[in-house]
Order: sequence, then C-alpha cells, then structure tokens
Amino acid sequence: MAEMTDYYALPELAQRYDADTQGRADLPFYLALVRELTPASVADVGAGTGLFCSLLAGSGMTLKLTGVEPQQTMLDIARRQPFADRVQWVHGTAADLPTASFDLVFMTGHVAQYFLDDAAWAEVLRQIVRSLVPGGRVAFEIRNAAVEAWRQWDDDKPRPVAGGSVRQNTTMTGDLVTHVDEWTIGGRTYTTRETLRFPDDATILRGLDAAGLKIERFWGNWDGSSATEESPERIIMARTA
Repeated sequence: MAEMTDYYALPELAQRYDADTQGRADLPFYLALVRELTPASVADVGAGTGLFCSLLAGSGMTLKLTGVEPQQTMLDIARRQPFADRVQWVHGTAADLPTASFDLVFMTGHVAQYFLDDAAWAEVLRQIVRSLVPGGRVAFEIRNAAVEAWRQWDDDKPRPVAGGSVRQNTTMTGDLVTHVDEWTIGGRTYTTRETLRFPDDATILRGLDAAGLKIERFWGNWDGSSATEESPERIIMARTA
C-alpha cells in the first residue's frame, strides 16, 4: 500500500488548493456578512491558504484581521497572498487566539467538520467564545449529514484537477467519513487520507448550547435560503450571551 500523507502538509498538493476550489460559494457569502455586520475585528480559524483573510484585507473595509492555521505548509502559502501584510498570521489553533479580542470569528471551508468528536467540538467552541468580546459572534458551516453528500465522492476513474488528476475512495464509520485520494501530479503519485465528521443537527446544537452560544441565523445554502431537511448545508451564525 502507498504511504499515506497529509494533503495540507505537502507543498506539491497544498499549492494547488486554491485552483482546485475556485468558485467557492462560502467566501462571497461570508464577505457579504462582514459588510452587513461591520465588525472591527475578525479572526478566521483554520485559515488554510489565507484566501478569506486576503479577500477581507483587500475589501476596502477597516478591519483588524487574524488568520490562525495549524499546518505550516498552508500558512506559508497564506503569507504570500495579496494583502497578506494586513493580516496577523498565527501558527496554531483557536487556543492561540487572544482573549476577548474579536467581534466575529469564522470557520470557513467546512473547517468545523475537522473536530471529530463531541469533546473536540466543545473545545474549539470554548476557545472561540473565549476569544470573542461580549456579544461577539461565530459563523461556520457543516454539510447536512442527512443529505449524505459523501456518497457522491467516490470516483470510478481519475478526475482532472489542477496539474493532474485524482481518484477518491470513501468509507464511513458512525458519523465519520474518511476519504483516501490517489493523486497524479506532474508525473508523480501521492496518496492522502482525511477524516471529516458529519454530525447531526442535535449534536451541533448541543455543542453551541454548552458553549453559551445562541443561534441568531441558520441558513441551508449559500443562496441565503433557510435550512430544511434537504438543504445541503448548515450555515450558522451564533452569538455569545
């Protein structure tokens, strides 16, 4: 079996992330939300390649911006984004954010699905609440578990990506979905493995309640529609008491 690696740690793959995720609907949605709420300070937890922070930094709004990312390879890319010098970059997790410092904290790109059990979910929410000013907000999205989107992820044959191709195989255990991806990039092959959690609505809400967060808005898709049982997303904005 080929040796498994972390997609986000491998420069040959990580540098292609933005090209492979072009047309992301979450970024303009959240940008509009920032324009509506006019916060003074914003943090992005799991900032990845820094695309959202870069977008905010170049938006013309006056914002104190912080991007926190645990994977050094991704953070190196973030530091090279346009307007990166207007962002404070932190190598770490939500636990490394300063206390009582942000009006609005985001988890974009389905980052909220990387917390693989109730304890991890409770901890990241606790740390985010700690980093918020009184009355501060958190916004994030999780794929609707009831829709079972992972069933569409398996590939019968390699599909094209930036600079090559990938073939994906997916398995599920409980509410955890693991996909193993076989990449062919520039004549080389790589095998990556990633596990995501697909919690049901009750699990998401229990975590928010335990952290002292109250839902203000609950959308089901990036067009701003309300959440239903069939909606592909659970897009949530919650506020501290």
